[in-house]
Amino acid sequence: MGDKEIIYAAEIWSVKQGKEEEFLNIWTDLASWTKANEMCSTGVVLLQDLEQRNRFISFGPWKTSACVQAWRQQPEFKAAFVKLKELCDEVKLSTMKSVFNIPQGTV
Repeated sequence: MGDKEIIYAAEIWSVKQGKEEEFLNIWTDLASWTKANEMCSTGVVLLQDLEQRNRFISFGPWKTSACVQAWRQQPEFKAAFVKLKELCDEVKLSTMKSVFNIPQGTV
């Protein structure tokens, strides 16, 4: 554990078959908007399952959990989330904290 708690927004997306490309376009637009508007996010990663290609996991560090909550209340987030959710069979949103981390280059 480090001295400073790191907060992450994390989402699991189960996208409807055949809607993956549309999902990626909307998700990428949301991520770009978030970065351009400096919403306290310090980065983002979107992963796609190699075997179950319609399963995605997104996550990224944020300055505080209040920043994550404020981001999710923005009209732009809400509008994009409605579109993303329509493309999915299931969505799970989480706000999490880091409890263990081995920084890159330390092993």
